[in-house]
Amino acid sequence: MQFRRYAGRFAAGLLLVSSMISPALAVTGTVASGDTTLRVRSEASTAGEVLTKLDNGVQVEVLSTVDSGWYQISYEEITGYVSGEYLTVDEAEAASLPQERAPVYVRITADSLNIRSAPGTDQEKVGKLSAGRIVETLEELEDGWYRIEEGYISAEFTEVVDPSELVQSSKGQEIVNYAMQFLGYPYVYGGSSPRGFDCSGFTSYIYKQFGYSLKRSASDQLDNGTSVSRSELQPGDLVMFKKGSSSRRASHVGIYIGNNQFIHSSTSRVGVIISGMDEAYYTSGFVGARRIV
Repeated sequence: MQFRRYAGRFAAGLLLVSSMISPALAVTGTVASGDTTLRVRSEASTAGEVLTKLDNGVQVEVLSTVDSGWYQISYEEITGYVSGEYLTVDEAEAASLPQERAPVYVRITADSLNIRSAPGTDQEKVGKLSAGRIVETLEELEDGWYRIEEGYISAEFTEVVDPSELVQSSKGQEIVNYAMQFLGYPYVYGGSSPRGFDCSGFTSYIYKQFGYSLKRSASDQLDNGTSVSRSELQPGDLVMFKKGSSSRRASHVGIYIGNNQFIHSSTSRVGVIISGMDEAYYTSGFVGARRIV
């Protein structure tokens, strides 16, 4: 009898210990995408890179929820994010998952915004961001500041960017990266090839490599794409200028590369160069900007 009593207590103890150390059951979700596939992305937004696609009905392990309505999931050694709109997860199980902060991107609305070592205008300046620059925020502080990778910026001089704009910005950066390889190439009036470019020939050639057809002259390129203000400039946007008393709407064009600079085929003396938007010559002659992508 005594042995049975101790054995019973031992077995009960084992059950208690095993229940304490057993891992939590994985939370599963089922793809509910109908006739289409569900994209798994590198981050919780439509701007994220597509890692793979899942068919309707596929089951995945759900790792966490994101406050923007996305889930972090794992499927066949791939970890990424999917929109919660197309994934069915038990509500009670979802409530037990850890929650992530969705990535928040902001555009700089001031002409120039200081990056500080800590939140506060009396803190050390560690850098600057130019108008139109888009940055990812890592944390939003209660006193009106954002923490970013390089330091802290005042939220007063920013606006939140819709994730769909990031896709456009990414394509624009690809265009800029491609254009940069032509630095130093010669200026040739009427030219539109690497043998020599004039200003609109350069922009036409660059965009053509990405499947976009621009009108040939700087003035006519004011009709391409959509108009954007100087404060909204993103890499890849066209920037137009008018020199002197020209009767044309624009007489010069380049491609904005960020940090208040643009790349363009300038003159026969210097060829393709980078210039600053804040140079007096271009500040006074600026007539508009167009977004092509």
